[in-house]
Amino acid sequence: MPESAGARPAKPPLQWSGVLFALAANLLLPTAVEALLGPFQLGAILWVLTAGVAPFLAGILTARYVGSRGGMHAFLGGLISLPILGFFVFPGRWDLAIYSFSFCTLGGALTELMLRRRQTP
Repeated sequence: MPESAGARPAKPPLQWSGVLFALAANLLLPTAVEALLGPFQLGAILWVLTAGVAPFLAGILTARYVGSRGGMHAFLGGLISLPILGFFVFPGRWDLAIYSFSFCTLGGALTELMLRRRQTP
């Protein structure tokens, strides 16, 4: 079997700047939403915004920043941010920290898929 038949091109390496971007975005966005909207006592809406929407947006921004392998960058950045979120942003609410990590990964992966569809004819 020839090497070119069915061979996939090599994946680009991970960029540590992309992982750090995902880490920073996944810490900054939920913290900013918590700080800005926390005093209004929004209840469940606040948790949806801080643990769902903001990390999802962080994943999207990460995938757009790195251009390729956005899901993996968002996964690693979200994973590194998990204990920081659990201890400081959502003190003692590990379920929200895990949701934040998961939605960051999901946002990065879905954006990566959308970017691939645009590049592939």
